Amino acid sequence: MSSKVIIFVRAPLQGKVKTRLARTLGNEKAAEFYRLCTEATISEVSRLSPEVGKYIFVAEPVGGYKTDYAVHHGFKIYVQEGESLGQRLCNAFNRVFENGAQKAIVVASDVPDLTTGIIEEAFSSLDKSDVVIGPCYDGGYYMIGMKELHEELFQDISWGTDKVFQQTLAAIRKNGITVEQLPVLIDIDTEIDLRRWVAIKGDKKPTLLDFIRNMNV
Repeated sequence: MSSKVIIFVRAPLQGKVKTRLARTLGNEKAAEFYRLCTEATISEVSRLSPEVGKYIFVAEPVGGYKTDYAVHHGFKIYVQEGESLGQRLCNAFNRVFENGAQKAIVVASDVPDLTTGIIEEAFSSLDKSDVVIGPCYDGGYYMIGMKELHEELFQDISWGTDKVFQQTLAAIRKNGITVEQLPVLIDIDTEIDLRRWVAIKGDKKPTLLDFIRNMNV
């Protein structure tokens, strides 16, 4: 399994996830939406070739957070390590490279349009480039992949702001690293993001779309 994909997730607990979305939808609905997003992402990753190593890195150990179904689909479960998001990403990459990865990709769990095809495209992009990155409309990114650890891409980044993608791209160029960019997707943080996602044409995951329609968003 020389290619490995990592999903970064949080336990879908009320009041702990999607707090900006919860301001208008409430904690229960925001947490449920995040749970559905996470399960949809796991489903997409599980469709990759059995030759691809599959991992879930949970933000913190939480009693009662069930991952049995993911283990059943061949995922290995780890807890993220590090204070900042940059440290956590760096440590996750380092772990899978130490486990023999020749290509590794980290994906977010709150991007409903992420598909198996996009992930496969990312792995193919690493045949010709050092790094692959998938930008979000809000200035972050939903995916980053590489063939070896580039720690410099996770340093001096303003995590949680609209500068993340551009700062990462600047670090890539500064260090002479080749890069391929994937399609821009929406990560869902607010009700406005939800409305924007629903309005975009294209196939939508039925469980997510039905949930949103039932909320009358």
